[in-house]
Amino acid sequence: MNIYNLFLSLLLLSSTTLIASDQTNKTSEIPWTFVSIPDFLNFDIEYPQQGWEDSLGFIVKSMKSENPAFAVVAGDLVMGHWGTTEKEINQWADRYYPQWFKRFQDHDLKLYTTIGDHEVGDNPWHGARGEAVPYYKAAFRKHAKMPLNGPDHMKGSAFYWIHNNVLFISVDVFEKANGKQGKYTAQVTGKQLEWFEQTITEQKKNVDHIIVVGHTPVIGPVRTYSSSGMMLDKGQQSVFWQSMKKHNIDLYICGEVHAVTCLENDGIQQVAHGGLIGRTTKPNYMSITVHPNKLVLNIKEIDLVNGTGRLWQEKKAKGSWDTITITPERKTKGFTSIGSITIDKSSDNKSFLDAKGFFLSKEVIKN
Repeated sequence: MNIYNLFLSLLLLSSTTLIASDQTNKTSEIPWTFVSIPDFLNFDIEYPQQGWEDSLGFIVKSMKSENPAFAVVAGDLVMGHWGTTEKEINQWADRYYPQWFKRFQDHDLKLYTTIGDHEVGDNPWHGARGEAVPYYKAAFRKHAKMPLNGPDHMKGSAFYWIHNNVLFISVDVFEKANGKQGKYTAQVTGKQLEWFEQTITEQKKNVDHIIVVGHTPVIGPVRTYSSSGMMLDKGQQSVFWQSMKKHNIDLYICGEVHAVTCLENDGIQQVAHGGLIGRTTKPNYMSITVHPNKLVLNIKEIDLVNGTGRLWQEKKAKGSWDTITITPERKTKGFTSIGSITIDKSSDNKSFLDAKGFFLSKEVIKN
Protein backbone atom coordinates (compact mmCIF):
# COMPACT_ATOMS: atom_id res chain seq x y z
CA MET A 1 0.00 0.00 0.00
CA ASN A 2 1.45 3.41 -0.98
CA ILE A 3 1.51 6.41 1.35
CA TYR A 4 -1.52 8.01 -0.31
CA ASN A 5 -3.73 4.91 0.13
CA LEU A 6 -2.52 4.49 3.71
CA PHE A 7 -3.49 8.09 4.41
CA LEU A 8 -6.97 7.54 2.94
CA SER A 9 -7.45 4.38 5.03
CA LEU A 10 -6.50 6.17 8.21
CA LEU A 11 -8.78 9.08 7.35
CA LEU A 12 -11.74 6.73 6.74
CA LEU A 13 -11.05 4.88 10.01
CA SER A 14 -10.90 8.16 11.88
CA SER A 15 -14.18 9.34 10.35
CA THR A 16 -15.91 6.06 11.19
CA THR A 17 -14.72 6.30 14.78
CA LEU A 18 -15.98 9.87 15.08
CA ILE A 19 -19.40 8.93 13.66
CA ALA A 20 -19.73 5.99 16.07
CA SER A 21 -18.74 8.20 18.99
CA ASP A 22 -21.22 10.86 17.87
CA GLN A 23 -24.05 8.35 17.73
CA THR A 24 -23.21 7.03 21.18
CA ASN A 25 -23.28 10.52 22.65
CA LYS A 26 -26.52 11.42 20.89
CA THR A 27 -28.17 8.30 22.25
CA SER A 28 -27.85 9.59 25.82
CA GLU A 29 -29.09 13.05 24.81
CA ILE A 30 -32.42 11.78 23.48
CA PRO A 31 -35.03 11.33 26.25
CA TRP A 32 -36.18 7.75 26.71
CA THR A 33 -38.57 5.94 29.05
CA PHE A 34 -38.90 2.77 31.09
CA VAL A 35 -41.72 1.59 33.34
CA SER A 36 -41.82 -0.01 36.79
CA ILE A 37 -44.50 -2.32 38.24
CA PRO A 38 -43.39 -4.28 41.35
CA ASP A 39 -45.48 -7.22 42.61
CA PHE A 40 -46.89 -8.13 39.21
CA LEU A 41 -48.73 -10.44 39.89
CA ASN A 42 -47.82 -11.92 43.28
CA PHE A 43 -50.06 -14.93 42.51
CA ASP A 44 -49.72 -18.19 40.58
CA ILE A 45 -51.74 -17.29 37.49
CA GLU A 46 -52.28 -19.21 34.27
CA TYR A 47 -51.86 -17.61 30.85
CA PRO A 48 -54.48 -17.09 29.64
CA GLN A 49 -56.33 -16.85 32.95
CA GLN A 50 -60.09 -16.95 32.62
CA GLY A 51 -61.68 -13.77 33.97
CA TRP A 52 -58.37 -11.89 34.03
CA GLU A 53 -56.97 -11.44 30.55
CA ASP A 54 -59.03 -8.48 29.41
CA SER A 55 -57.88 -6.39 32.39
CA LEU A 56 -54.30 -7.68 32.43
CA GLY A 57 -54.05 -7.03 28.72
CA PHE A 58 -55.25 -3.45 29.26
CA ILE A 59 -52.65 -2.90 32.01
CA VAL A 60 -49.75 -4.24 29.96
CA LYS A 61 -50.91 -2.38 26.83
CA SER A 62 -51.10 0.83 28.87
CA MET A 63 -47.48 0.40 29.94
CA LYS A 64 -46.54 -0.45 26.36
CA SER A 65 -48.16 2.81 25.20
CA GLU A 66 -45.48 4.71 27.13
CA ASN A 67 -43.05 3.43 24.48
CA PRO A 68 -40.72 2.06 27.14
CA ALA A 69 -37.34 0.53 26.46
CA PHE A 70 -38.29 -2.13 29.04
CA ALA A 71 -40.32 -2.81 32.17
CA VAL A 72 -38.80 -3.38 35.61
CA VAL A 73 -40.58 -5.68 38.08
CA ALA A 74 -39.11 -5.34 41.59
CA GLY A 75 -40.01 -8.83 42.75
CA ASP A 76 -43.03 -10.98 43.66
CA LEU A 77 -43.92 -12.34 40.26
CA VAL A 78 -45.65 -15.44 41.66
CA MET A 79 -47.23 -16.73 44.88
CA GLY A 80 -44.41 -19.26 45.20
CA HIS A 81 -45.79 -21.43 48.01
CA TRP A 82 -44.31 -24.45 46.29
CA GLY A 83 -43.10 -26.64 49.13
CA THR A 84 -39.61 -27.39 50.39
CA THR A 85 -38.17 -30.07 48.11
CA GLU A 86 -36.28 -29.40 44.89
CA LYS A 87 -38.67 -31.63 42.95
CA GLU A 88 -41.91 -29.90 43.95
CA ILE A 89 -40.39 -26.41 43.66
CA ASN A 90 -39.24 -27.14 40.11
CA GLN A 91 -42.61 -28.69 39.26
CA TRP A 92 -44.49 -25.46 40.03
CA ALA A 93 -41.74 -23.16 38.75
CA ASP A 94 -41.80 -24.96 35.40
CA ARG A 95 -45.55 -24.44 35.27
CA TYR A 96 -45.98 -20.80 36.31
CA TYR A 97 -42.80 -18.92 35.37
CA PRO A 98 -42.98 -19.61 31.61
CA GLN A 99 -46.59 -18.41 31.51
CA TRP A 100 -45.73 -15.28 33.49
CA PHE A 101 -42.96 -14.30 31.09
CA LYS A 102 -44.93 -15.21 27.97
CA ARG A 103 -47.61 -12.63 28.78
CA PHE A 104 -44.99 -9.87 28.43
CA GLN A 105 -43.36 -11.53 25.43
CA ASP A 106 -46.69 -11.56 23.60
CA HIS A 107 -46.94 -7.80 24.19
CA ASP A 108 -43.35 -7.35 22.98
CA LEU A 109 -42.32 -5.76 26.28
CA LYS A 110 -38.77 -6.47 27.43
CA LEU A 111 -38.30 -7.23 31.13
CA TYR A 112 -35.86 -6.99 34.00
CA THR A 113 -37.09 -8.79 37.11
CA THR A 114 -35.76 -8.52 40.66
CA ILE A 115 -36.12 -11.45 43.03
CA GLY A 116 -38.84 -11.05 45.68
CA ASP A 117 -39.68 -12.97 48.84
CA HIS A 118 -42.34 -14.98 46.98
CA GLU A 119 -39.67 -16.14 44.53
CA VAL A 120 -37.90 -17.69 47.55
CA GLY A 121 -40.93 -19.34 49.16
CA ASP A 122 -42.29 -16.29 51.06
CA ASN A 123 -41.18 -15.07 54.47
CA PRO A 124 -40.48 -16.13 57.17
CA TRP A 125 -37.83 -18.76 56.48
CA HIS A 126 -37.83 -21.07 59.48
CA GLY A 127 -36.98 -24.76 59.36
CA ALA A 128 -37.37 -26.58 56.03
CA ARG A 129 -38.55 -23.43 54.24
CA GLY A 130 -35.21 -21.77 55.00
CA GLU A 131 -33.30 -24.80 53.75
CA ALA A 132 -35.27 -24.67 50.47
CA VAL A 133 -34.28 -21.11 49.52
CA PRO A 134 -31.35 -22.20 47.28
CA TYR A 135 -33.77 -24.38 45.25
CA TYR A 136 -36.11 -21.41 44.81
CA LYS A 137 -33.25 -19.12 43.74
CA ALA A 138 -32.06 -21.71 41.22
CA ALA A 139 -35.57 -21.91 39.72
CA PHE A 140 -35.75 -18.11 39.46
CA ARG A 141 -32.34 -17.99 37.78
CA LYS A 142 -33.37 -20.69 35.30
CA HIS A 143 -36.60 -19.02 34.20
CA ALA A 144 -35.93 -15.29 34.62
CA LYS A 145 -32.67 -15.47 32.65
CA MET A 146 -31.34 -12.22 34.05
CA PRO A 147 -27.71 -11.15 33.42
CA LEU A 148 -25.16 -13.40 35.12
CA ASN A 149 -22.82 -10.58 36.14
CA GLY A 150 -23.55 -10.50 39.87
CA PRO A 151 -21.48 -11.79 42.81
CA ASP A 152 -20.48 -15.44 42.54
CA HIS A 153 -23.01 -16.66 45.11
CA MET A 154 -25.89 -14.70 43.54
CA LYS A 155 -25.53 -15.16 39.79
CA GLY A 156 -28.86 -14.36 38.14
CA SER A 157 -30.50 -12.95 41.29
CA ALA A 158 -28.24 -9.90 41.72
CA PHE A 159 -27.14 -8.23 38.49
CA TYR A 160 -26.66 -4.97 36.64
CA TRP A 161 -27.28 -3.59 33.19
CA ILE A 162 -26.60 -0.33 31.39
CA HIS A 163 -29.12 1.23 29.03
CA ASN A 164 -28.04 4.40 27.23
CA ASN A 165 -26.98 6.77 30.02
CA VAL A 166 -28.23 4.87 33.08
CA LEU A 167 -26.63 2.20 35.26
CA PHE A 168 -29.24 -0.11 36.79
CA ILE A 169 -28.32 -2.40 39.68
CA SER A 170 -30.78 -5.05 40.89
CA VAL A 171 -29.94 -6.44 44.33
CA ASP A 172 -30.94 -9.71 45.98
CA VAL A 173 -31.94 -8.60 49.48
CA PHE A 174 -32.44 -12.17 50.72
CA GLU A 175 -29.16 -13.07 52.37
CA LYS A 176 -28.52 -16.06 54.61
CA ALA A 177 -28.44 -14.77 58.17
CA ASN A 178 -30.27 -15.64 61.38
CA GLY A 179 -32.85 -13.01 62.30
CA LYS A 180 -36.51 -12.40 62.97
CA GLN A 181 -37.38 -13.76 59.50
CA GLY A 182 -35.59 -17.03 60.21
CA LYS A 183 -32.61 -18.32 58.24
CA TYR A 184 -32.70 -15.42 55.74
CA THR A 185 -32.76 -11.69 56.38
CA ALA A 186 -33.46 -8.69 54.16
CA GLN A 187 -30.06 -7.07 53.81
CA VAL A 188 -27.26 -6.29 51.35
CA THR A 189 -23.89 -6.97 52.99
CA GLY A 190 -20.59 -8.81 52.57
CA LYS A 191 -19.69 -10.07 49.11
CA GLN A 192 -22.84 -8.64 47.54
CA LEU A 193 -22.08 -5.18 48.93
CA GLU A 194 -18.49 -5.43 47.67
CA TRP A 195 -19.81 -6.31 44.20
CA PHE A 196 -22.35 -3.47 44.41
CA GLU A 197 -19.70 -0.88 45.20
CA GLN A 198 -17.24 -2.25 42.65
CA THR A 199 -19.89 -2.14 39.92
CA ILE A 200 -20.66 1.51 40.65
CA THR A 201 -16.98 2.45 40.80
CA GLU A 202 -16.27 0.79 37.45
CA GLN A 203 -19.38 1.96 35.57
CA LYS A 204 -20.32 5.41 36.91
CA LYS A 205 -18.02 7.26 34.52
CA ASN A 206 -20.07 5.87 31.60
CA VAL A 207 -23.49 7.09 32.76
CA ASP A 208 -25.49 10.13 33.86
CA HIS A 209 -27.71 8.39 36.42
CA ILE A 210 -27.66 5.39 38.78
CA ILE A 211 -30.88 3.56 39.66
CA VAL A 212 -31.05 0.68 42.15
CA VAL A 213 -33.86 -1.87 42.31
CA GLY A 214 -34.58 -4.11 45.30
CA HIS A 215 -37.68 -5.83 46.62
CA THR A 216 -37.99 -4.34 50.10
CA PRO A 217 -38.14 -0.68 51.15
CA VAL A 218 -35.12 0.57 53.06
CA ILE A 219 -36.39 3.78 54.68
CA GLY A 220 -39.80 4.26 56.23
CA PRO A 221 -42.41 4.40 57.47
CA VAL A 222 -44.26 3.20 54.38
CA ARG A 223 -47.88 2.43 53.64
CA THR A 224 -48.83 -1.24 53.48
CA TYR A 225 -51.73 -3.22 52.05
CA SER A 226 -52.13 -6.96 52.57
CA SER A 227 -48.40 -7.26 53.24
CA SER A 228 -46.05 -8.41 56.00
CA GLY A 229 -44.40 -5.01 55.58
CA MET A 230 -40.91 -6.48 55.47
CA MET A 231 -38.19 -3.83 55.40
CA LEU A 232 -34.44 -3.97 54.93
CA ASP A 233 -32.76 -4.62 58.28
CA LYS A 234 -31.38 -1.47 59.96
CA GLY A 235 -33.00 0.75 57.34
CA GLN A 236 -31.25 4.07 56.85
CA GLN A 237 -28.42 2.96 59.14
CA SER A 238 -27.75 -0.17 57.07
CA VAL A 239 -24.46 -0.47 55.22
CA PHE A 240 -26.48 -0.76 52.01
CA TRP A 241 -28.22 2.61 52.40
CA GLN A 242 -25.00 4.25 53.53
CA SER A 243 -23.30 2.87 50.42
CA MET A 244 -26.06 4.28 48.20
CA LYS A 245 -25.66 7.62 49.97
CA LYS A 246 -21.87 7.57 49.47
CA HIS A 247 -22.25 6.83 45.76
CA ASN A 248 -24.98 9.45 45.26
CA ILE A 249 -27.63 7.04 43.95
CA ASP A 250 -30.52 8.87 42.30
CA LEU A 251 -33.46 6.49 42.66
CA TYR A 252 -34.28 3.31 44.61
CA ILE A 253 -37.32 1.38 43.35
CA CYS A 254 -38.96 -1.26 45.54
CA GLY A 255 -42.20 -3.17 46.10
CA GLU A 256 -43.31 -5.66 48.79
CA VAL A 257 -45.81 -3.36 50.55
CA HIS A 258 -48.49 -3.17 47.80
CA ALA A 259 -49.08 0.54 48.43
CA VAL A 260 -47.50 3.82 47.38
CA THR A 261 -44.99 5.75 49.50
CA CYS A 262 -42.45 8.19 48.07
CA LEU A 263 -39.66 9.24 50.43
CA GLU A 264 -36.53 11.26 49.78
CA ASN A 265 -33.56 11.16 52.13
CA ASP A 266 -29.82 11.72 51.73
CA GLY A 267 -30.44 12.84 48.14
CA ILE A 268 -31.99 9.47 47.21
CA GLN A 269 -35.61 9.15 46.08
CA GLN A 270 -37.17 5.88 47.27
CA VAL A 271 -40.41 4.83 45.57
CA ALA A 272 -42.37 1.89 47.00
CA HIS A 273 -45.32 1.08 44.76
CA GLY A 274 -46.86 -1.60 42.58
CA GLY A 275 -49.31 -4.37 42.10
CA LEU A 276 -50.77 -7.33 44.00
CA ILE A 277 -53.18 -7.51 41.10
CA GLY A 278 -55.95 -9.90 42.05
CA ARG A 279 -56.36 -8.47 45.54
CA THR A 280 -55.85 -4.71 45.32
CA THR A 281 -58.46 -2.48 43.69
CA LYS A 282 -55.93 0.16 42.64
CA PRO A 283 -52.88 -1.23 40.82
CA ASN A 284 -50.31 1.27 39.61
CA TYR A 285 -47.18 1.56 37.52
CA MET A 286 -44.53 4.26 37.27
CA SER A 287 -43.09 5.75 34.09
CA ILE A 288 -39.59 7.20 34.31
CA THR A 289 -38.41 9.44 31.50
CA VAL A 290 -34.64 9.84 31.37
CA HIS A 291 -32.85 13.01 30.23
CA PRO A 292 -29.12 13.72 30.45
CA ASN A 293 -29.59 15.94 33.50
CA LYS A 294 -32.89 14.82 35.02
CA LEU A 295 -35.30 11.97 35.71
CA VAL A 296 -39.04 12.61 35.43
CA LEU A 297 -41.16 10.20 37.51
CA ASN A 298 -44.92 9.73 37.12
CA ILE A 299 -46.98 7.13 39.04
CA LYS A 300 -50.24 6.16 37.36
CA GLU A 301 -53.19 4.23 38.80
CA ILE A 302 -56.37 2.56 37.63
CA ASP A 303 -59.43 1.12 39.39
CA LEU A 304 -60.18 -2.61 39.40
CA VAL A 305 -63.38 -4.40 40.33
CA ASN A 306 -62.58 -7.74 41.92
CA GLY A 307 -64.72 -10.88 41.77
CA THR A 308 -66.34 -12.71 44.67
CA GLY A 309 -64.72 -16.13 44.45
CA ARG A 310 -61.14 -17.23 44.97
CA LEU A 311 -58.57 -18.88 42.71
CA TRP A 312 -56.81 -21.93 44.09
CA GLN A 313 -53.18 -21.45 45.07
CA GLU A 314 -50.79 -24.25 46.01
CA LYS A 315 -50.45 -24.56 49.80
CA LYS A 316 -52.55 -21.45 50.51
CA ALA A 317 -56.22 -21.51 51.45
CA LYS A 318 -57.05 -18.07 50.06
CA GLY A 319 -55.54 -16.84 46.85
CA SER A 320 -56.49 -14.04 44.52
CA TRP A 321 -59.99 -13.06 43.48
CA ASP A 322 -61.34 -15.19 40.66
CA THR A 323 -61.97 -12.28 38.28
CA ILE A 324 -60.65 -8.76 37.79
CA THR A 325 -62.50 -6.16 35.75
CA ILE A 326 -61.80 -2.68 34.46
CA THR A 327 -65.11 -1.09 33.53
CA PRO A 328 -65.57 0.37 30.04
CA GLU A 329 -65.89 3.85 31.57
CA ARG A 330 -62.59 3.42 33.45
CA LYS A 331 -60.87 2.10 30.35
CA THR A 332 -61.95 5.23 28.48
CA LYS A 333 -60.39 7.35 31.22
CA GLY A 334 -57.29 5.17 31.36
CA PHE A 335 -54.54 5.29 33.96
CA THR A 336 -54.42 8.60 35.86
CA SER A 337 -51.46 10.23 37.59
CA ILE A 338 -51.34 10.01 41.38
CA GLY A 339 -47.88 11.48 41.85
CA SER A 340 -44.98 12.98 39.92
CA ILE A 341 -41.61 14.58 40.54
CA THR A 342 -38.49 15.66 38.66
CA ILE A 343 -35.05 14.70 39.97
CA ASP A 344 -33.04 17.60 38.58
CA LYS A 345 -29.25 17.30 38.27
CA SER A 346 -28.55 20.33 36.10
CA SER A 347 -26.51 21.95 38.89
CA ASP A 348 -24.01 20.60 41.39
CA ASN A 349 -26.79 20.18 43.95
CA LYS A 350 -29.42 17.57 43.09
CA SER A 351 -32.95 18.98 43.40
CA PHE A 352 -36.38 17.39 43.68
CA LEU A 353 -38.77 19.65 41.80
CA ASP A 354 -42.46 19.95 40.93
CA ALA A 355 -43.59 17.31 43.43
CA LYS A 356 -47.26 16.35 43.13
CA GLY A 357 -49.58 13.77 44.71
CA PHE A 358 -47.80 10.99 46.60
CA PHE A 359 -44.45 12.71 46.16
CA LEU A 360 -45.85 15.66 48.10
CA SER A 361 -47.59 13.65 50.83
CA LYS A 362 -45.57 13.36 54.05
CA GLU A 363 -48.20 11.59 56.16
CA VAL A 364 -48.04 7.82 56.07
CA ILE A 365 -51.17 5.88 57.01
CA LYS A 366 -50.92 2.14 57.55
CA ASN A 367 -53.89 0.36 55.98
